[in-house]
Amino acid sequence: MSNAAVADRGAYLSQQKDYNHATDTEYKRLRGLADDAYKKRQTLSQQSQHAFKNGDKGEAHTLSEQAKEQLQVAEKYNMQAAEYVFTQNNADSDSNEIDLHGLYTKEAQWILQRRIAAGVANQEQKLEVIVGKGIHSQNGIAKIKPAVEELCQQANLPNYVDPKNSGVLIIELQNAQVPNSWQSMDYSTYAHNNTVSRPNQNAKPSQTRPQHNYVQQQQPQYQQQPQQQHNGNQGNNKNGDLVSTLLKFVCMCIKKNM
Repeated sequence: MSNAAVADRGAYLSQQKDYNHATDTEYKRLRGLADDAYKKRQTLSQQSQHAFKNGDKGEAHTLSEQAKEQLQVAEKYNMQAAEYVFTQNNADSDSNEIDLHGLYTKEAQWILQRRIAAGVANQEQKLEVIVGKGIHSQNGIAKIKPAVEELCQQANLPNYVDPKNSGVLIIELQNAQVPNSWQSMDYSTYAHNNTVSRPNQNAKPSQTRPQHNYVQQQQPQYQQQPQQQHNGNQGNNKNGDLVSTLLKFVCMCIKKNM
């Protein structure tokens, strides 16, 4: 994708495509259903606490279980929205790009973990992450960019802002190693407990000793799409289908959490 095309994604509503899905009725519907379920969960949780204080433990338990069900409903709709927006925004991405527009921060981190793990296992040199500029975030404060930077810090991944576009963060993947959990942890587990094992924060990436629970370029462990190995005959073309492959894989992971 050209630099101009990528730059358009920093706009709230580009002339060609709304990457933020500000006017997308399906996206708004799914997020709205999730918000409604969260509100019901909060109400049920408060009612449960009130019943418990009044000594009605049976009613408190029933209401508590109903609150848990609403949480599952909310997460299901948010996952549907995440799959929808991710698929729409990455359909035209290049093999070394991933667009995180329209995702909540934990959704973005969870999906990006899998994209990074795939890149490391396939010996990619770098990944261009389209995070936007945060211009239209609440109070104009960017949320995705610092979330991506936090994720990179957890695995000592060098990263920097694209000098040609402040809405793009470039992550260096050469000689990188990331936790195996980045390619296997389900979203629900990550969302409720998103801590990961961290390498030695004081060591340079090349000096960090490989651990058995880390994905490394020297020992590829990403086996979700083995047929991809047959396409690796020429330089940049060997990962030409990586985005479409990963897109299908991420969507598969999302569906497992519905």
